[in-house]
Amino acid sequence: MARYRYLRTLVLLAPLILACSGDGDGQPALNPEVVISPIASPSGEAMAGSTPTAQPGLALTPRPNAPTDLATARRLEAEGDLQGAADAYIAIQAADARLKFEGTVSAARMLLELDRAKDVQLLLEPFVATTAGNDPAVRYMLARSYAAQGMWSQSLEQYDAYVASGRPGLPYAYLDRGRVLLELDQPVAAANSAISGLNLGVPGSQRRTYRLFIAQAYERAGNTAEAMRWYGLFMDGSELAGDDALALSRISAIKRELGDSTYMDELRRLLIEYPSTTQALTDLEEAMARGETFEPVIRGMIYYRNNDYTAAEPAFREQVTAAPSAQASAEAYYYLAAIQESRAELSAALENYTRATVANPASLIADDALWWRARILEDDEKLDEARVLFARIVGEYPASTWAPDAAFRRGMLSYKAQRYQEASTFWGESLSTVMGLNRERLSFWQGKALLKGGNTAAATSILQQLTQANEDDYYGVRSQGLLAGDHNLPESIQETNLNLNPTFDWSAAEAWLAQRTARSIADPGWAADARWPRAQELWLVGRTGQGDGEVFDLMEAYTNDPIAMYTLARELQREGRVGMSARAGQRLLRILNLNPNQGLPKALLSLSYPPAFGLSAQRHATAVGVSPLLMLAFVRQESFFDPRAISPAGALGLTQVLPATGKALATKLGIAGVTNDGLFQADLNLRLGARYMADQMAEFDDEIFVAFAAYNAGPNAATRWREASGADADVFLETIEFSESRLYVELVAENYAIYRYLYAGAPYPNLP
Repeated sequence: MARYRYLRTLVLLAPLILACSGDGDGQPALNPEVVISPIASPSGEAMAGSTPTAQPGLALTPRPNAPTDLATARRLEAEGDLQGAADAYIAIQAADARLKFEGTVSAARMLLELDRAKDVQLLLEPFVATTAGNDPAVRYMLARSYAAQGMWSQSLEQYDAYVASGRPGLPYAYLDRGRVLLELDQPVAAANSAISGLNLGVPGSQRRTYRLFIAQAYERAGNTAEAMRWYGLFMDGSELAGDDALALSRISAIKRELGDSTYMDELRRLLIEYPSTTQALTDLEEAMARGETFEPVIRGMIYYRNNDYTAAEPAFREQVTAAPSAQASAEAYYYLAAIQESRAELSAALENYTRATVANPASLIADDALWWRARILEDDEKLDEARVLFARIVGEYPASTWAPDAAFRRGMLSYKAQRYQEASTFWGESLSTVMGLNRERLSFWQGKALLKGGNTAAATSILQQLTQANEDDYYGVRSQGLLAGDHNLPESIQETNLNLNPTFDWSAAEAWLAQRTARSIADPGWAADARWPRAQELWLVGRTGQGDGEVFDLMEAYTNDPIAMYTLARELQREGRVGMSARAGQRLLRILNLNPNQGLPKALLSLSYPPAFGLSAQRHATAVGVSPLLMLAFVRQESFFDPRAISPAGALGLTQVLPATGKALATKLGIAGVTNDGLFQADLNLRLGARYMADQMAEFDDEIFVAFAAYNAGPNAATRWREASGADADVFLETIEFSESRLYVELVAENYAIYRYLYAGAPYPNLP
């Protein structure tokens, strides 16, 4: 059972994993592997305006045997091999005058992402002085290279030249220019520059960055009124708790420094509304050091949510000792119980969970207390008592985030006791109270219970409805399995009818889509939208994350337009931006809301489930006895085909390998010299990921669900769940205690079923 408690279950949305864009501000040393050799001084007409003085006689020399064709260079870049791509682009710009611009700009982009700012300077200073280099994009990248080296005046000069050009990347250039002005101790000018960029229009995901910068610039300038106003705008425009906490902290600090006693209003709001942030902990401790006092529940909550149970417990005990029956003590009882449960003091935990609900049945944690009491009782085999509590949650707290799970567990207790008709009745009664995936879950289990109880006709009716309505969703896939008599955990196989380069009938798919929408297949206007050329410009100059952000914003603008999503997905596909294309394809599927059995063409489904990096996946997965399609299903869930993806935990690349794990696997495979940056290379990352997956499969008898549960939650937890559930696939999934881990296994399985349908000749999405 999960030992970390929250007031509400955290819903994990499919977060956007942005590519590493090499926007570091550090000053990198010159890479010793780069070869510098003297050449003739550059010639050509200089760009109008001030031009940097080129270092005479210096240029990057191409490496021997580096590829000199653009197709290879672009492939290496798309696969995350930035060093290989940089070598190729450098060779291209030296070998072919016709490709001088593209080769140079692309090489600079790669070097910036590799944090080799000095090399960018050496590459671009001679180039920007020539006719071929007479382009503002070159100025932008040169400005970035100067800034990364702390050459602020030179950087500002280049940003000014780019701003004067009016190119599509102007909003971001204004912000970057503002950062340079701040380094030059011109905070008001810095704020004004960022405001100019903000006023040109940027996605909501970017506006928070501008607003925070502007607030900080005004604070540094001593303009406290404007600083507080912009911190307020920053807070209002963000949905992130950390942003709100930071804004409240700064406003409170500014007011306190001004002698404004209302600073406590913002401070208390920070402590009460955002207790889980490190900012709340820092500000609490600083305030207490100043002699300020706060209620014990406030202190306890902040310590608890920052995982300091030692400090939290006495604060909660202080509250319940002072006011044992007060409504305000409900949360203190609840969190005391959670701390006790984490120490396996289950009797004490049960008592305090009970007190929490009794003290204030209307509090935000009353339903949470019922839920965790029920789970403790369930683990202790006190099933009737647990069932009563689950029923109370459903009946008394129907809006609770626990209500769907409580409705499910109420039936599951009967199912595990082999009272299948009773379980089916409980699940059927709750169907009207839940929606979406929770409804599919209850319907699926109602059908499974009817099968187990021998009511095959009723079960078949329910399961067939799920397969028709949700054919390519997890519960639809598993319903097909149950109808085929398959209850056991699916095991890893290697598909024999594999084709990762199929010929989809795009013309037929477009004709189907045109008929479905009663519209022609043509760009409905997104290419003329300012966000599209802005994204192109940002990708050109190496601002990858910001470029992706513009496209995501573009998708939001056309989110209900299937023709826009289709044409955008296809254009991104042609440009080699497979992850972005797949996201547009995913939105297309969401809009259409159809299954293959309802006529959805395979071509359209493939947009969101592409065989990306398929040759490498096939080679490395097959070599270790793993299904390449399972590998692709895994990659889709881990990184959504972004070879430069970085997780919050520091996992890297397509298969999200932690650096220590990746290097250990490389050593095991006899691969020397693997660096963190090397783990971004698609082929190497897939090789290491395949080896790791094979090891997991071997440890867990090729049982896919168990292996992926182990990957997400750890092998000990997966082993415990396997022992508790037996070989039943569905019982195993529901035995997983962590909702995020259960969802993870569901999604990988769903991906795998669809990949088998698209690329292995399966008649419908299914599992082996």
